[in-house]
Formats: sequence, structure tokens, C-alpha cells
Amino acid sequence: MAHYQPQDKYFKRAREQGLPSRAAFKLSELLQRYRLLRPRMRVLDLGCAPGGFLAVLARMAGSEATIVGIDLVACPLAPSKTAVVIGDVADPAVRHAALDLLGGRADLIISDMAPKLSGIRARDEARCEELLALALQTAAEILKPGGAMIAKAFMSGDFARTLAAFRARFGSVDIVRTAATRPGSRELYLVARQFHPAVAQCDN
Repeated sequence: MAHYQPQDKYFKRAREQGLPSRAAFKLSELLQRYRLLRPRMRVLDLGCAPGGFLAVLARMAGSEATIVGIDLVACPLAPSKTAVVIGDVADPAVRHAALDLLGGRADLIISDMAPKLSGIRARDEARCEELLALALQTAAEILKPGGAMIAKAFMSGDFARTLAAFRARFGSVDIVRTAATRPGSRELYLVARQFHPAVAQCDN
């Protein structure tokens, strides 16, 4: 069984690079592996505090990218070239504010949203699934056709249903465990590409 070291190489590298946590290396790995960045992209980061993902995006996406984050709390470590909307992603006004700052539909949405854990597994898993559903709802409003999403998920009893929901809206969905994920963690990332809007049903 793997032995968890709280201050392993990813923890140390984050400190050395001035990043708030090891999570930044998870995102950089996924962006590089799937080649999700290109010039002049519009990127939305859901659950952006404390700012590790925004820092990675600012470094990797190029000077012409538009990067906007949303979180319930302020993000003092957000790079100067990014913008942050403080509020609940579930609030339509907050989503509209982010869309305005992006200047158009996003090419890429990243969701690192996670609930405050209660210690009651069923409740925590249900809340995780709710946040993933909210990320999909946000994609329906803000992600452009053909766009991509990276979403944090946790293996649970309802994971198959969540995966099916993503596959219904994206042409390709990969389940990925990153190298920087802590040993023993149930954390996964869904890398979803080729987004397609829902097709309206016609009355017969």
C-alpha cells in the first residue's frame, strides 16, 4: 500500500514556485497531456480560490488569453491578468457576469469545485454530484460548441450517472487520475471534449 507523505515532491515544488497547493500540478498535467490550450482562448475557472489554477492558466495560456474565475470567496492570489467574480456559480447573475468578462463563450471550462465535507459520506457524495451537475449547467450556458471541460470528481455510487451525463453532452470523456493526486484519494478528473449543445426536441 502506498505511504502518504504530506510534504512530498509536489508539496515542495508548489512552495518553491509560489503556488498555493499541489493542485496546480494536476491542472498543468492535464492541459499538457490533452493539448487543451491555444492562442487567444477564453477560459472559465469554477471554484478558483485560492488561485492555483488561475496561476497555471495565466502562465500557460499566453498573454492574449482571457481568464475568468468564480468563487464564493475572494481570491487574493489571482494573477493580475485574470478576473474573478465573487459569488455562487448557482446564481444566474454570477454566471452572466463571468460571461460578460469573458467577452463571449468559453473555449475551456475548468471546475475544481468541491463541497465542505460534513463527514457523512452519503451527504458529501450527493453534494459532489450536485456540483458536477452545476458545472454541466454552466457549460450549457457558457461553453462554446466544440469546447472542452476539466471537472474534478470523486468515485462514488453515483459516479456512473454523472459520467453518463457528461457523455451525453461531450463527444469524448476521459477519466483521469493525475500524478499529483494524493495516494489513496478517490479524486478523479473528467476531461471532456467536443461539447455539443442540447438539441431541442420538435413536436410531432
